[in-house]
Parts: sequence; C-alpha cells; structure tokens
Amino acid sequence: MSETLDYQPQPIEVNQKPKPLPSVGAVSWIAWFSLREMSRRRRLLSLGAINLLPVLVVLAIRIWFADQGISAQLQLSSLTQQVIIPFLIPIVAMAVGVSAIGEQVEEGTIVYLWTRPVRRRAIYLGRLLAAQAVSSLLLCASLVLCFLVMISEGFGVIDWAFLKLYMVTFFIIVLGTFSYSAVFAAMGTFFRKPVLPAILFAFGWESMVSSIPARVQELSLRFHLQNIVEIPKVIPDDLDGVLGALLSTAFQRDPVPKVQSVAVLLLVMLVFTALGIWLLRIKEIEK
Repeated sequence: MSETLDYQPQPIEVNQKPKPLPSVGAVSWIAWFSLREMSRRRRLLSLGAINLLPVLVVLAIRIWFADQGISAQLQLSSLTQQVIIPFLIPIVAMAVGVSAIGEQVEEGTIVYLWTRPVRRRAIYLGRLLAAQAVSSLLLCASLVLCFLVMISEGFGVIDWAFLKLYMVTFFIIVLGTFSYSAVFAAMGTFFRKPVLPAILFAFGWESMVSSIPARVQELSLRFHLQNIVEIPKVIPDDLDGVLGALLSTAFQRDPVPKVQSVAVLLLVMLVFTALGIWLLRIKEIEK
C-alpha cells in the first residue's frame, strides 16, 4: 500500500515529436505502397505496348525469315544492342523514374508522407526502389515473351551460348533500369519540369556521346551497357560496312573491361541516389 502511495506520475510532454520509424522498415513500407500505386497507373499500358516491340521483331523473324539462318543468339544480341539498351531501358526508366519523386513534389502530395514519422531518405529510397522494380519487371516480361517465341520452333535453338547471353541480358536490364532510374529520379527531384532535361539526356547526350569512336564514349551509360553484351562479329561486304570498319580501325583503342563497365554503372547509381536523397532533404514545397 505504501508503494502505491509513493508513486509519482511522470510528466507528459505534449509537444514531443514522434520517433522516426526504422529506416529499413520505412523503406520497405513505402516501396510496397508505391509499387502498388505505380502498377495501377494508365501509363503502364502504353509502356507495356512499347515493350512488345522486341517480341514483334522476334515473331516476324520466326514467321517470315525462319529459313534465313538467323540464330536465336544473334537475334537476342542484336535486339539488346539496338533496341533494349538504346531505346527501351531509357524510355521505361524515364517514364517511371522521373515521376517517382518529381510528380509528388510538383503536386504537393509528398507532404502527406512528410507528416508521418519517416525520414526523407526513407521516402526517397522507397519511391526509387519501387520505380526501379516496375521498370525492371516490364522489361524482363518482354524478354521472357521473346524467349517463348524463340523456342516455339523447338528447343534446338537453346545452347550454352544462348542461355549465357539470355541471363546476361536480364542482368543488363536490371543494372540499366536501376542506373537510369537513379539519374531520372534525381532530375525529377531537382527540376521543376524534368521531362525535357530527361529527354535531352537520354536521347540527346547519350545518343551523341555513345556514337563517338573514342574514349568520350565512356561518358555515357549506353556505352557501358552495350560493352557488357557480346555480339557476333560480321564481316562487312558492302561499301558502308567497309567504311565503318576503316573508321573504327582509325580510332582503335584497347577495349574496356566488362567489370569496369559494371563498376561505372553501379557507381553512377549510388552517386545519383545519394544526390537525390540530398536534394529531397533540402527541398521545400511551394504552396
């Protein structure tokens, strides 16, 4: 009884701020919520239609050029070099990555997350991870459909070289979408109207720099992604091919190791992720 009488209630701090949620749990919660929200957007329908382009190409080869001796390995390597890397990866990552943070900042809806006990870095990482997952899944689904079309004529097209290239292509898709999405998400956080800068970067700077036959190529993400792919060498038998071969010989240089390209892409992803977190931390919403 005396212990009960001696109890002194502790004062309650009315203005005490709630303790932020643990970073890992907050990132996971925001990523899952954002993934569900992004998967319901109508723009995914148009992105899904665009990602059918490689499937249609493989289907056309399967129907009309089946007797031309175009191997599955050559089809996949050419599609990766000419369609997936220079076009599909940037456009999908841009459509999803730019809006991951930028859309909520522009509309002011991100303040609803700021009112919760969640650190801004967790908000950014969760939204970015969801954008990267959506981009990767879209492109991987297209690659799976291409594989199904290729083996529709039989499993004879499958060999170790093809399977190796197929798995490398999955790796390129994930690495490419994660790197590009990190760049575009940082743009969406910094620029008020990020679409134009993103287009200029993806289809202006990348296209121009990656076509220069010198060390300048290494300043583009496209070069490092294409450097990972091994494409069969074809001897040119026309004038344009001969001139291209001579031009390449004139600017011949030591090849860039594939490990170096992977390291550069990972470094770009980490740097722009850190930059985006810092930009969101200092961001102020204009009402």
